[in-house]
Amino acid sequence: MKLQLLSAGIILVISLYLIKTKSKTKNNVCKTFEDYYTDRDRNENCHYNPDGELTVPEIIKRWGYPVETHYVTTEDGYILTLFRIPYGKKSTLKQPGKPVLLQHGYKATSKCFISTGEKSLGFLLADHGYDVWLGNFRGSIYSRNHTQLSDTEKKFWDFSFHEIGLYDIAAKIDYVNKYRKQKIIYLGFSMGTTTATVYSSTYPDIAENKVKIFIYFAPFIFTNEIGSYTYKGLQIWPYIEPILRTLGKGQLFPRPFDDLNIQLWKFLCYPYPVQMKICQILDMWSFGFDYEQIDPETYPVTLLQLLETTSVKTVTHISQLLKSEEFQQFDYGEEGNLKKYRSEKPPQYDLSKLRVPIYLIRSDNDNLSTKSGIERFNASIPERVKPYDIYVVNYKKFNHIDFVFSKDVVPLLYNHLIQFMNNL
Repeated sequence: MKLQLLSAGIILVISLYLIKTKSKTKNNVCKTFEDYYTDRDRNENCHYNPDGELTVPEIIKRWGYPVETHYVTTEDGYILTLFRIPYGKKSTLKQPGKPVLLQHGYKATSKCFISTGEKSLGFLLADHGYDVWLGNFRGSIYSRNHTQLSDTEKKFWDFSFHEIGLYDIAAKIDYVNKYRKQKIIYLGFSMGTTTATVYSSTYPDIAENKVKIFIYFAPFIFTNEIGSYTYKGLQIWPYIEPILRTLGKGQLFPRPFDDLNIQLWKFLCYPYPVQMKICQILDMWSFGFDYEQIDPETYPVTLLQLLETTSVKTVTHISQLLKSEEFQQFDYGEEGNLKKYRSEKPPQYDLSKLRVPIYLIRSDNDNLSTKSGIERFNASIPERVKPYDIYVVNYKKFNHIDFVFSKDVVPLLYNHLIQFMNNL
C-alpha cells in the first residue's frame, strides 16, 4: 500500500509539471516511446488513432469490417448488447463461418478484443472465416438497460459474477445458438471464464447442446497462490465495501465518479513515456511485470479500457474467493446463507457436472491466473471435458493482460489458437 501511494504521488507531481509545459498535438500514438518526447505532429513515426474515443461499432467500421448490433434480454430483465462481425473484410463469399462468442473479463468491455488494430483477436478470427460475436457484461457501458429498472437504482446493481454466469452467459449463448442454428465456440478471458464455469456447471445439459467447446484464456476460478498486489489488497475489502455500496447504491464508482476516474488516468498517464511507465507499474502489480510486450503504438488506446464500472457485489464475491480459495456461490453470512441456501456456508459450484470440452490456456507470469489454480481446476473437472493438455504460452514474461494487449500476441498465442480452432 505504501508503494502504491508513493507511486501515485510521483505520478501526480511529474504529471502536473509536464502537463503545464506540454503543447497540444493532434497525433496521439507513436511507434516508439522515445517518439512521444518529440513534436508528434511533425514526426513521421507518430499518427492519430481515434480508437480510444470511439465505440466498438465505430472501431469495427473504421477498420473496414462489417458490424451488426444485437440486443439480448436476460431472464431477470437485463438488456445486453452483442456486437457481431459476421465475416472478414477480405471475404469474397460474404458468408459467416463457425460462430465464436468472445467474452471479456472484469471491469472491461468487448472493446478489448478489437482495440489493437490488425492484431486484434476479433479481426483475426473474422479474417480466418469465423462469425465473431462480442459479448458485454451487465453494468458495462454497452449493457446498462433493464426492462423495469434504471441503472440509478440499487436493485439494478444487486448482482455478482454468479448472476452474470447464470443469466448473461446463458442468454448470449442461447441467442447466438438459435440465430446460427449450430453449436458455438465460446472463448472467455479472465472473469469471462469464471462466469462460463458458473453457467456450464449450473446448466450442464443446455451447455452440452449449445456449446461445442469452451476456450479459457487465463482462467480465474481457483485463486491459489495469487501474486497480485491488487487482489491481495482486497483482503481489506470487507471494511470499505459498506461505504462504497452505500455511496454508489451498489455500483462501483458511479457516474460522475467513473468519468472523473477516466479523466484522472488520462491526466496522469499520458502523453509522456515517463508517465506511461509509472502507470504501467500500477497495472503490472496486478497482472505481472512484462515491459517488453507493451506496445507503444497501442498503449494510449488500451490504457483506459480496464476502468469500466461494475457492481460492488461482484468485487465482494471475488474477494470471497480469494479468502476461501474455493469456487463457491456468494457468501451472505451464516444467517443470510441459511435463508438463501439452507446451509451456513455457501454451496460450491459442482464441477463434476461439466460436460463440454474445455481448452485451458495459461502463462507463467500471470499474477491472477496461477499455475496452481489452473492445475487444481483441471484436476477437479471430469476426464470427459479435458481431451486437451493445458497450453502454456511460450514466453516466460507473458502476463494476464498480454492475452489481449501484448505487442507480439499474434505469434505468441493467436496463431496457435487459430490453428487449434481450425482443427475442431
